[in-house]
Amino acid sequence: MIATILAITLQLDQPKIESRPAVPYASIALEVTMDTIGRAMPDHLPMVAKWMSDHHVAQAGAPFMRFVRVDMKKGLAIEVGFPVAKLVKGDAQVKTGTIPKGRYVTMIHHGPYQTLVEANAKLQAFAKEKHLKFKMKKGPKGEEFVSRYEFYPTDPTQEPDASKWETRIAYMIAK
Repeated sequence: MIATILAITLQLDQPKIESRPAVPYASIALEVTMDTIGRAMPDHLPMVAKWMSDHHVAQAGAPFMRFVRVDMKKGLAIEVGFPVAKLVKGDAQVKTGTIPKGRYVTMIHHGPYQTLVEANAKLQAFAKEKHLKFKMKKGPKGEEFVSRYEFYPTDPTQEPDASKWETRIAYMIAK
């Protein structure tokens, strides 16, 4: 499998800095490892979508994964969900919130999800080269990000060719 992944040519756009508006969302919070993260979206997005339907909440963008806390060896705290048309009240099952307005380093990745680690490394290298600091802090369980997201506009069930999958990566930066 590794050979197959390495054989696929990565299409990485160049990172850039952009201002992004505040965006309300609905999500489910999860604790995962690098071994289990691949099941987070397919296992939990349908629950968020059903909750949104039951509560008459309109989807307003591509599904996302928010990286709340990251320790590649010990585990990650993430959220999976959707941007929504307006902020609504969550409940015990689904939380709601707002992706903060601000400046972000962003990049579009084309290719299989297994190559997103390399794409994130490229974005992080760009930020380091430009002397940009992410809005985050080092916590006892890993790096805690104010706003770090991956948006997935391509539905793999509709587009079987992984080389055509698009992921939009965004890290909030300090001013």
